[in-house]
Parts: sequence; structure tokens; C-alpha cells
Amino acid sequence: MYEIAACVLGCGLLCYTLGRYDRAATLRRWHFVLNLPARRAVAALRQQMELEQALARQALAAASRARDAGRLQDAVAVLRAAVDVLEEAGADRLTRLRAMRVYSRMVRAIQPLPSPSSQPFRDRQLRLLASATALGQRFLVGGVERFRLFLMMLRFGVRIVVHSARRSSAELTRTPEQPRPWRRFSDGLEDFATLDASHLAAFEALSASLAAIETTTRIRLWDTIVNP
Repeated sequence: MYEIAACVLGCGLLCYTLGRYDRAATLRRWHFVLNLPARRAVAALRQQMELEQALARQALAAASRARDAGRLQDAVAVLRAAVDVLEEAGADRLTRLRAMRVYSRMVRAIQPLPSPSSQPFRDRQLRLLASATALGQRFLVGGVERFRLFLMMLRFGVRIVVHSARRSSAELTRTPEQPRPWRRFSDGLEDFATLDASHLAAFEALSASLAAIETTTRIRLWDTIVNP
């Protein structure tokens, strides 16, 4: 029993040691790979994300103004529009994340991503998820395995935010004067923006990694991933 425990502990320490790397040096080696078509794909995805975030925030702001004016039913109706935007954006993110996971199997090496931090998130579940992912990445040796774990965190994160938005909307339908659901929805929008930033970083890393593939195939893959 002691030998088995020592073996498990030794393997864990070995994986932890091998899982650490000089991220700055590795990023410098990857920096030159992302070429013009890939940069355009990243820019198009960033623009789409910014537009969807702006629409959701504008709807929330309009709902807040209606609430402050005492028009609670109007406020709830407008908030539902923000929920619809968030649901559609979340479905888009989940579809793309699944595609990115599939296409990550085509690469043997991938541009490293920063370890997720719990600090930017406001939701407790998201903070725990980010912390667990960061801990798990320390015991993964391969960059592709880290990347897939990162994508898994993003998928769970999107589901958490969308579920929280639906819950807030349902609570406000019953009691629109309660401040807590409004605050939770606002925090959810900020968390969704944080997840989008990580989503964009993952897409950029995958684009750089796919740059080794023949040009026409590579462009077709980028188009497929950007517009799943």
C-alpha cells in the first residue's frame, strides 16, 4: 500500500513539474504563425462578440430605466429581450466551442493559453470553475490537453451564465421590484464578457495552430469555426 501511494504521489509530482513551462518563450515562438487570414477571422469574431454584448447591455440599461421610472412590467419585458440576446449568443458560443474541440484534434502542438483566473468573475460557481480548471492544468503535460480543458471550462461557464439569466428573468416576472435578480443579471453580463475574452483567446490560439495546414483547407476551417 505504501509503495502504491508513493507511486501515485511521485507521478503527480512529475506531471506537475512537466506541466509547468516557460509561457513567454513559447508565445514568442508562436507569435509569427498567425497570418493575415487568421487575423481577419479573429477580428470578425471579436466584432461579432462586441456587438452581441452591446445589444445585451443596451437592453439591460433600457430595462433599468423603465424600472427606475416605475414601469416594472415594461422593465421585465425589455429584460426578456436581453435574455433572448444572451441565449442566442450562448448557443453560438457552445456550437463554436464544440467545433474548436473537434478541430483541436488536428494539431499536435498548440499556442499556450494563460491559466484561468477566478478573480475577474463575479459568480461564485464561475470562480470555483476557473480555480478548478487552473489546478487541473498544472497536472496536464500536453498543451492540447490543457486547451481542451480550457474549452470545457468555457462551455460550463456559458451554461452557468445563461441559466442564471433565465433564473433572474423568472424571478423578476414574479417580483419585479426585487433588486437581487437585477444585480445577478448585470453580473452575469460582465461574466459573459469575461468568458468571451477567453473564448477569443482560445480561437486565436487554435487559428495559429492550424496555420500549419494547407492554405485552402485552413481558410475553410476558420470560416466553419467562426460561423458554426
